[in-house]
Amino acid sequence: MTADGAGGPDAMRASDLDREQVAEILRQAATEGRITLDELDERLDLAYRARTYGDLRPLTADLPAGRGVPAPARQPGAGAVDRTLELRAKAGSIARRGNWEVPGRVVVSNPYGETRLNFREATLLTEVVDLEITASWGDAKIVLPDGATAAINVDTSWFGDVDSRVPERPAPPAPHFRITGAVKGGALRVRYKTRFDDWMGWDNWD
Repeated sequence: MTADGAGGPDAMRASDLDREQVAEILRQAATEGRITLDELDERLDLAYRARTYGDLRPLTADLPAGRGVPAPARQPGAGAVDRTLELRAKAGSIARRGNWEVPGRVVVSNPYGETRLNFREATLLTEVVDLEITASWGDAKIVLPDGATAAINVDTSWFGDVDSRVPERPAPPAPHFRITGAVKGGALRVRYKTRFDDWMGWDNWD
């Protein structure tokens, strides 16, 4: 048997976390009236007895896009959780967008400057990203993938400002960001991509 499994990704063994994530998706679908309670009971039984991703996938196949079975976790490179990406400037601009690789920890230091980080198409090597950002007297704007969550704990003394429009509590399998650092006298904005040009259009990179 190869490392990938003879039957491809669907033949890979599902974990207890995978089964629980699908069960939560099904419960939410029942709450919204998308499936009946009888269907919920039937699908939950199948979910908890599932052995592979292929067993889980049909249980959410008729639900809206974005609520399907999480793909088999990408095996990160050695030390991905411990790796740190550092982005530094003193009063200039820092910008990342498109398909850039994000390890488990990102450190951004750009006092007095503009920081723009778009994670929508990024390759996240871990389920949780620790983002330490220093934007004191500067301006930082972050666009997260739809459904991602962010717990923010930054120093906003000296009239700093934080405005987040995303949930704080983790919601697996969606990515979760833990944002720390300092925006003393500066501003931090955290958003999903918006339809409106009310954020100076800078998040409409894709």
